[in-house]
Amino acid sequence: MLTSALSTVLAQRPLGLIFDIDGTLSPIAPTPKEARLYPGVVELLQQARQYARIAVVTGRAINSGAAMVDVEGITYFGTHGLEYCDGLPTADNVRIAPEALEYVAPGNYLLDLAEEKLASLPGIIIERKCVGGSIHYRLCSDAEQTRATILALLEEPAQRVHMQLKEGKYVIEIRPPVAIDKGWALHWFQQRHALQGIIFAGDDRTDLDAVREIIRCQRAGMHAYAIVVEHRDTLPELRESADVVVKEVEGMAKLLREMVGLLVQKGQ
Repeated sequence: MLTSALSTVLAQRPLGLIFDIDGTLSPIAPTPKEARLYPGVVELLQQARQYARIAVVTGRAINSGAAMVDVEGITYFGTHGLEYCDGLPTADNVRIAPEALEYVAPGNYLLDLAEEKLASLPGIIIERKCVGGSIHYRLCSDAEQTRATILALLEEPAQRVHMQLKEGKYVIEIRPPVAIDKGWALHWFQQRHALQGIIFAGDDRTDLDAVREIIRCQRAGMHAYAIVVEHRDTLPELRESADVVVKEVEGMAKLLREMVGLLVQKGQ
């Protein structure tokens, strides 16, 4: 439900709304390709962009995330902020963080190793991105054993080629050691548009960086608000850092509808 604090942030101009996708705007699916936005979310984002700057920030490759959302006139961040563009991505408008480019080859080395050693395991999905990639093991019969197998294979080679392994829900990310994450993306978005109010919504471990950036904004005196979408395996630290917790994607969609309704009502 709309709290007075959330309503206050929504009244600020310029206003920014930034959302994670999977687990926030889209129910978690068995595989990344099967995920779809919750019914009605596309229309709500299209309405909201008339009153606020809108962005989505995802661990997916930017083309994958944008294909899910498919809304023009908003900002897309892919690979946790390593790639970004205004409007739907094309061959010409996607920018990749320059400091990450030297890690393309090390990332491909680790992904090649994963494909050679892990691809035969039932349920493993390996996803390549602009820099690095993801290894999904949600569909594996013994998720914990598979996780241990992935880490045992990749930890030493990753250290050797100066890449990082980051964990999410049933996924291990191969990422470059650069200071770019969802918190960086939120900060860049806020600074670029000189936002006076900003709201973030997310659900997973990698969203904690953005929630921490919201807290930094609040401490700096800015109107900022963090929404956490709760699932059965949500990190306690993520819940405890939120300004409000909603129950699963259905709860997020309901709150988004109320937020957009207030924006339309105020008509600014």
